[in-house]
Amino acid sequence: MIRSFLIWLLMLLLAAVLGVLGYLRSTVPGDPDVLVSAVDRPVQIHYDQFKTPFVRAQSWPDAYLAQGWLHAHNRLWQMELFRRAGKARLAEALGESMLETDVSMVRAGVPLLAARLEANASAELRSFVSAYVEGVNLAIAGESPTPLAPEFRLAGFEPEPWQSSDVYALGALMAFQSGNNYRNELLRLALVNRLQTQLPDVSPSGLRQWTQILGPIDTRMPDFPYVLDNQDLSGLLAKTDHLEPQLQPLLSAPRLGSNGWVVSPGRTEQGHALFAFDSHDALSMPNLTYDVHLFVNQEQVRGASVPGLLGVINGFNEFMAWGFTNTGDSQDLFIEQRSTESDLHFVGPQGVYLAHTSDVSITVKGLPPHLVTVVTTDNGRLLSDKPPLALRWSALEAPEAGLDALRALNRATSFASFSAAMDSFVAPSANATYADVTGRIAFRTVGALPIRGTGQGLLPLSGEVGAHAWQGLIPSNELPRSTNPPAGFLAAANARIQPGPPLISADNAPGYRIERIQSHLRNTAAATITDMQALQVDWFNVQAQRLLPLMLAEVDAAALDDKVKVGFESLQDWASEPVNLPELSQPLLFAAWYRHLGLQIFTPLLGDELTRRMLSSAYVFNHALDGLLVLYTDSPWWQKKRAELINASLISAVAEVGTGQLWGDQHQVLMSHELSGAVPGLGWLLDDGPFAWGGGNPTVGRARYNYNRPYTATGGATARLAISMQQPIQAATISPGGQSGHFMSVHYNDQTPLWLAGELNPLATQPEQLGPPTTALMPIEEN
Repeated sequence: MIRSFLIWLLMLLLAAVLGVLGYLRSTVPGDPDVLVSAVDRPVQIHYDQFKTPFVRAQSWPDAYLAQGWLHAHNRLWQMELFRRAGKARLAEALGESMLETDVSMVRAGVPLLAARLEANASAELRSFVSAYVEGVNLAIAGESPTPLAPEFRLAGFEPEPWQSSDVYALGALMAFQSGNNYRNELLRLALVNRLQTQLPDVSPSGLRQWTQILGPIDTRMPDFPYVLDNQDLSGLLAKTDHLEPQLQPLLSAPRLGSNGWVVSPGRTEQGHALFAFDSHDALSMPNLTYDVHLFVNQEQVRGASVPGLLGVINGFNEFMAWGFTNTGDSQDLFIEQRSTESDLHFVGPQGVYLAHTSDVSITVKGLPPHLVTVVTTDNGRLLSDKPPLALRWSALEAPEAGLDALRALNRATSFASFSAAMDSFVAPSANATYADVTGRIAFRTVGALPIRGTGQGLLPLSGEVGAHAWQGLIPSNELPRSTNPPAGFLAAANARIQPGPPLISADNAPGYRIERIQSHLRNTAAATITDMQALQVDWFNVQAQRLLPLMLAEVDAAALDDKVKVGFESLQDWASEPVNLPELSQPLLFAAWYRHLGLQIFTPLLGDELTRRMLSSAYVFNHALDGLLVLYTDSPWWQKKRAELINASLISAVAEVGTGQLWGDQHQVLMSHELSGAVPGLGWLLDDGPFAWGGGNPTVGRARYNYNRPYTATGGATARLAISMQQPIQAATISPGGQSGHFMSVHYNDQTPLWLAGELNPLATQPEQLGPPTTALMPIEEN
């Protein structure tokens, strides 16, 4: 009887599993032959082997309608999270856990920017957005709707029909996430405040010896009279975590971190300009971008799109190619001084004034609406009440902010029209690399950036001092640019462009990647697409090349035990050619040594919490620790025991990782789904990886890991693109994961093997090269 019961129970479980699998398979989007839609004329969709769509349309509204359908058909869950984040409506669907994220979005002004983008849209853009939204809603609720993704069932809600405002919300979200360096300012404020409280007897000049590792903030110190409460700052730092995708799994948003370079015809083997670009962002499932190729008569728009936005962000058309790398400090923080009259009265340069207020109601699933009162001072919108900290963001200062610039960029067919589009580009601020079929190469900085009254935007300033206020925005024609330089190449990699004036940003990536790119291009006389492809996955570690000899020189080899000595000697061998290959042990030991040195230097004075936050902010941590090793060798941070700390951290590193573990054993690429971070146990089903891989934080072939969570790589190239600018343009690309957002689709992760191998997929120059169309969108009257 027991045996019969067990058999019956096993059959019941098997039936349940088969039922769940059957349901999940039924939700994988198919390929309808014909879709009746609002297109004016038939649209044909061809696919390559990776299910990348090549759309043939006879008008741009029809092409954008098809793009909207493709996005929603393949990535609707991702689009839902994007639009809800941009509109501060995550808590409405996902509950109280997302309330602080929504509140922070409102306080920062993301929904406000979205409304301005929509208000400033031209009539033509509005018509294109309407067509795109029509395509999205065709997938949601058309005659042949796409099956609802399982994520919606798990989250317990269904998507509403899309509106045009949702598209502009995506634009605002991307602008904010690409420029939110205010977190670094707040971290530096907490660090300086900690130093002031821990070192109360140190003179201002003595304090500068401690703060110089944080950047050129010395001139601000005399004007910084506040000693704030460390607990208040700690709480405020914790609140900013709600806007950080790495820390808030359900908040995913694309950013513009990347490498980009262009080579002039005279330095290439075939005599055509070369273009190479790889965008850097969180490695996620699905990927944050979706490749699409739109063909309208003789015109083209091709490349990486963001699901929820029409057109492409980085890509090419029939005349030119372009790519954006993140740069520019567009945000500053100001500490306001309240008057005694009320909490809404503040002290300004001209005396006491009343701040502006507005109320915003946030819907929360299962709870009453949450009312947020937004306070706007003369210096920006208050992010917090204690301390009263105002955020000033240049995107909200530019009255002409809009998405027309992106549309104009996509359709630019001359350098003049490209330049005009870039002149009107407001946010996010970025460096644009450019190449065209005439052989021209160019670079320019774009976006609305402030003219600062004081300082370099690295630390919050007191809001009541008139000299601290912004003096307007840098005119577009004063931003850095270059065309056809004598060197024959141009490159960008998030590093500092120029010391100023005008100041673009003092808060940048270390220069290791850009130095390696420039060195490689300078020493390549007849460059090919293969060279570009190889450089995109170059794992030479310039940081180790710079720092390791300095660290090794301080080691007392005679005092090391046998195990540590083995590690020390292996690093000596590797130092002459430090390449982060996964099959080597030295990259792991160096990374551990570097990290442990930071812990031993900073923890005694800063404490565990602030040190953890410092390590999480790679730019701040790298500049501080690398500066101590190279520039500030007598800094008080060393406590007069530089050699002792370096030796002790090597011993700690060997204790952590040993001398036999390989870089690929620990440094593994993991591409995570939003829900795997929010719902324990889903990672095995939804994530891709981990995969042993090379590179690291400072290498051109980027594989970013958090110094607090070593050494799993969770950030890297979300797209790689290499182009020969001949006619017709010859392009090849690859992305991690795949085009589909459904984890049971064969196209969910079918590009990952090529991506891991550093290979690219050559692209067809016309849709018809791929064979007959798979899907046709037909006008209603022709059906």
